[in-house]
Amino acid sequence: MPHEINQMVYVGEEPWHHLGRRLPQNASYAEIAEAAGFFEVLARPLYAPGVLEPLPDRRALVRADTGEYLATVGDKYEVVQARDVARTLVEAAAGVKAIFHTAGTLGPTGARFWLLGELPEPMRVKGDSSIIRRYIVGSSAHDASSPVVLQNVATRVVCANTLGVALGEKTKARWAIRHTKSAPERLQEAARGFRELVDGYRRFEQLANVLATTRFSDRKMERVVDRVLPVPEDERDHPRLGNARAKVVQLFEAGAGLHGLRGTAWGAFQAVTEYADHHRSIRSGDQERASKRLESVWFGGSAELKRAGLAAIADEAGVALAA
Repeated sequence: MPHEINQMVYVGEEPWHHLGRRLPQNASYAEIAEAAGFFEVLARPLYAPGVLEPLPDRRALVRADTGEYLATVGDKYEVVQARDVARTLVEAAAGVKAIFHTAGTLGPTGARFWLLGELPEPMRVKGDSSIIRRYIVGSSAHDASSPVVLQNVATRVVCANTLGVALGEKTKARWAIRHTKSAPERLQEAARGFRELVDGYRRFEQLANVLATTRFSDRKMERVVDRVLPVPEDERDHPRLGNARAKVVQLFEAGAGLHGLRGTAWGAFQAVTEYADHHRSIRSGDQERASKRLESVWFGGSAELKRAGLAAIADEAGVALAA
């Protein structure tokens, strides 16, 4: 059944709707930080066992609210608080009319935090009955594993396939913002990043329309599967891998919402994306599985699979990904 978010109707079951917090309309950065559960991070001296003096070139990052350990960093590492990132992104997003409506944290300690915004006017692709929401996710991590990143996470509504993460920097679909002390410098970088992503969406729409009108044979799809899910050269059976390969082929033949797209390069891309987002195995406990899946879809193994899949499909179709 469709569900409503900020007066907009969504048909798909995007995972962030369950993992993130819905935000008030036109939420301020302070409201976002509070609703999403963003916490402050402190840098503390780090001690080696049995040594009374702190290590001179290392510090520990801990949660200010619970004291929980997050990461060890060098003494020159600059902590950027989630609240400050939220403020920077909210202010910069106004320049492209993006509205943030969901935010949250990921991981057992909540170290990775994210804000999901949407650009006005969804994409439409020739022959595709589903609209594509023009989402942008802003994220960073308190465990020193990621800078502040803006990323295209365009999502095809009918099947909740996250398409944009298959694109990279060359297609203006991802923008990293440096960790600096200067708030004005961060704001300038974020504003530039949003403009780049808007430009990247125009390129993505052009690419999508080319893929949607490019015929793609079963044999080409088999070669794509061989490239993105290759069978090892040893002679042992690989039932899980075999099932994965068969599933991608099956989705190319009869994936969700593929009416009118069967036999096109756009349909092939949907097959790889649907497998990566909804069928790829995620190793974790039941309570962590949804969080692990979203992290994989946006930042991890599933995102990498989609990037490899799009590159292979474009190569087989003779389509250039970036100018």
